[in-house]
Amino acid sequence: MRALPWSFVLTLVLLAAGLAGAQDDDIEAPPTSLPANSTLSPEWSYSIRPYFFLSGLSGSVTVESVTFPVNSSFGDLLKNVELGAFINFSAEKGRWGVSADFQYINLYGESSGALDNSLDLKNTIGEVDLVFRPAGAPTLRFLAGVRVYSISQTVTLLGHEIPEASSTVVDPVLGAHGSWMLSDRWGFELRGDIGGFGVSSEFTYQMMALFKWGISDTVSLPFGYRVLGYQITQGDVRMNTRMGGLVLGVDVRF
Repeated sequence: MRALPWSFVLTLVLLAAGLAGAQDDDIEAPPTSLPANSTLSPEWSYSIRPYFFLSGLSGSVTVESVTFPVNSSFGDLLKNVELGAFINFSAEKGRWGVSADFQYINLYGESSGALDNSLDLKNTIGEVDLVFRPAGAPTLRFLAGVRVYSISQTVTLLGHEIPEASSTVVDPVLGAHGSWMLSDRWGFELRGDIGGFGVSSEFTYQMMALFKWGISDTVSLPFGYRVLGYQITQGDVRMNTRMGGLVLGVDVRF
C-alpha cells in the first residue's frame, strides 16, 4: 500500500499545475505544432494512440499455499518480456470527453534464487473513463471510470508445473491527467489514478509520465515511463504485483 500516498501526491501536483496554467485558456496552437492543451473545442475531436509498454515485473503471486516471488527487471526485458497489443482512444467536446484503453501483456518472470521456479502471466486490461476539464484548470482533466483486469498465470515450482490459475477483477478508478506545452513541438503529460477500494481488487494504482514530440499538425510521438500495480485476493489466488517500464507510441489526432 506504499504507493497510495504517491498517487494522491501526483493528483495534487496535477491540480496545482492545471490551476497555474489557467491564464492560458485562450492560447491557440501555432501552425505545425502540437495543439494547445488549454483550448476547448466546440466540436468533437479524436485521438488514437497505438503504443508499446515495455514492462518489467516485480512482486509476488500466491497460489493456494505456494508464494512465488517475481523479479523480472527492466534490464531483463529482451530475455523475459513478451510484447502484446496496446491501443488508446479518446474523444473530447468542450469540457467533457471519454477515453478507452486496451492492453494485452504476456510477461515472464523467474525466481531470483537458484531454484527452478518461473511464472508466466498473461494479462488483458481494458479501461473506459469519463473525462471532465474543470473551468479553473484548463490543462487538467479529471477522470472516473472502470478498469477490467483479467490474468491467467502458470507457475513452475522446482521444475513442476502447478495447474493454471486465473482471475478477473472489475475496479472503479479515479484519477487526474495533466498535459502541458513545453514549446511549439514538445509537450508533457502526467497521469495518476487509484482504484479497487475493495470492490473487486483490494487496491490498484497507475502512474505515467510522457514527453510528446510533434512531427506534424496531427501526428506526435509520445515516450516515457509507466507503472501499474495491483493487490488482489480472489479465492486461492493472492497477487501483489507491479509492472513498470517504457512507453513508446504514436498519437494521431483527427
